[in-house]
Amino acid sequence: MIGYLRGQVLEHQDGRMLVSLAAGEGAVGYQVSVPHSPAYGAFAVGKAVELFVYTHVREDQLDLYGFVTRAEKELFLTLLTVNGIGPKGALGILSNLEPDLLVTAILEGDKTTLTKTPGIGKKTAERVVLELGDTLRKKIQAGMFAEIRARAPSGATVARSTPRLPQEPAAVRDAREALISLGYREQDVSELLERALEANPETALGSVKAEDLIRTALQRLG
Repeated sequence: MIGYLRGQVLEHQDGRMLVSLAAGEGAVGYQVSVPHSPAYGAFAVGKAVELFVYTHVREDQLDLYGFVTRAEKELFLTLLTVNGIGPKGALGILSNLEPDLLVTAILEGDKTTLTKTPGIGKKTAERVVLELGDTLRKKIQAGMFAEIRARAPSGATVARSTPRLPQEPAAVRDAREALISLGYREQDVSELLERALEANPETALGSVKAEDLIRTALQRLG
């Protein structure tokens, strides 16, 4: 499987990039699908490029999908875990939403933003929010999305804003994990914790324990 490419751009248009790994006779070029977004527009013919690649193999075809950062590739792979989203669909989402905006929309349950992406209807947006919210939080805590700048040709950078991720107190995070482990759905847990936070506003100051939030949330279930 091909997981990484570094070479020179021979062709680049409409989200398709031809990358040569060497110059002159005997050179090999790889056709790679990349996000059709402004961040990739600077990679013109003749420029150096470095791509983290996902290889998609089917019975009669092998397709390569490339990204300029590990974080963007990880987001792509995360999207593939949603039922109904394949490589082309995931690439389409990343072509229309910058990674930080996509992560924020999922964490905040912003289905309206997701449905603005061609091919993503209301039901798919609901699945994305429901299935990926907790997964993204865990990956963020593990530092998987710390990389927020895409490298452009010739050492320049294409700035991307820092993801607008909610700053969740440790007590809230621990309570969330505990409630989910008890069998409650993440969406229900989030609603319970919002109500618990209203009852314990001092949580933002770090003075409330996870068990207090859990107790309050469970009481409100009744």
